[in-house]
Amino acid sequence: MCRERRRTEGAYLESILSESVNDVPFRRALDEARGFCARHSRALLDADRARAGSLGASILLRATLVARLRDVDAATAARGRSRARRVADARRPPGCPACARVATADARSVETVVRLTTDDAWAEAAAAAPFCLAHLLALMDVRPMPASWPAVEAGQVARLRMLSERLDAFAHGSAHERRHLQTADERASVDEAADLLAGNRETVASPESGPASPATPGLAAVLLTGVFGSGKTTLAIELVERLSAAGVHAAAIDLDWLGWYEAPTGWDEHEDPRLTLEHLGFIASRYASVGVERFVIAGTIASGTRHRYAAAVRCPVTVVALEVSAAALRTRLRGDPNASRADDLARALERLEVAPVADDADWSIDADRPVGITASAVLQRLGWLTGDPARP
Repeated sequence: MCRERRRTEGAYLESILSESVNDVPFRRALDEARGFCARHSRALLDADRARAGSLGASILLRATLVARLRDVDAATAARGRSRARRVADARRPPGCPACARVATADARSVETVVRLTTDDAWAEAAAAAPFCLAHLLALMDVRPMPASWPAVEAGQVARLRMLSERLDAFAHGSAHERRHLQTADERASVDEAADLLAGNRETVASPESGPASPATPGLAAVLLTGVFGSGKTTLAIELVERLSAAGVHAAAIDLDWLGWYEAPTGWDEHEDPRLTLEHLGFIASRYASVGVERFVIAGTIASGTRHRYAAAVRCPVTVVALEVSAAALRTRLRGDPNASRADDLARALERLEVAPVADDADWSIDADRPVGITASAVLQRLGWLTGDPARP
């Protein structure tokens, strides 16, 4: 529900920037509302910079400033008792249109979830869902309450009590002599408590804002990047198998499958991987909740986006570029009847000529060799089987 709130907010701001910057009725309503609130003023600028620039945001932010300046001027000119009233008027939050739209959508989502709990499967899912406290209380306030809701509510209360116990166990296990007894579940309880009380975090960072949340202790990731056919996925599988054999809890994640879709979005998923990052954040969080400590991620990323992937998985990410020769690419893909793979090969060969190594990589490695040899070299460099990661 928190994700749906953010999605609604983002879609609304996008529609304003695309269609309503110079729309007379919208601008009139914005002026009457006294502009955007503080949070949506910043969100508006972030959304505009992510899509094009700052022109649309500058126009709407000026309109907000002009409206608020009228209040400031009135307070400055006032004397005596009227000054306090004018200042109080100026301090009133604006009737922000984005807040109004999000509140309407939020109320609709809350009512829908409660109504759907009349289905047994929905009721079971809702009883265990990680609702934030604000949304849980909103769900509890829906009237009329269906007969299925009390069981859902009881499940949610049990979840909150269990979270309190896990936090207590984490604090107890934080003493130096007991730290080795802490479980991944206990460590995860701290972030879950913050999500509960403050709302589920946004795990995707914008290019301007940097990481959205602090790193989770104990987690680390390697991102294998390179041209199509360089062996990223094959190497990822080999690395996870070796880590698992050594008792290291690891998971492989292929980025290609997280952003492979066709839909009328307002952005290019390859250059601005919004859904890919959102999916990655959810998957990584879920893996971490069951004890995964190492992520092996395979995929080609756009230049300048590596910090967004680190923010999504909430841990340090080492980017390793797989170097492969044109001859090796042709050998690996020779005779494949799939036309799309032939196109991918052609693009990969072109890219090799322009940029043989990814510019965001921490280091590169020869991927022309057998995958076992490459995997050994990567693990040795990372230090994941012997202790702390080695310095590049």
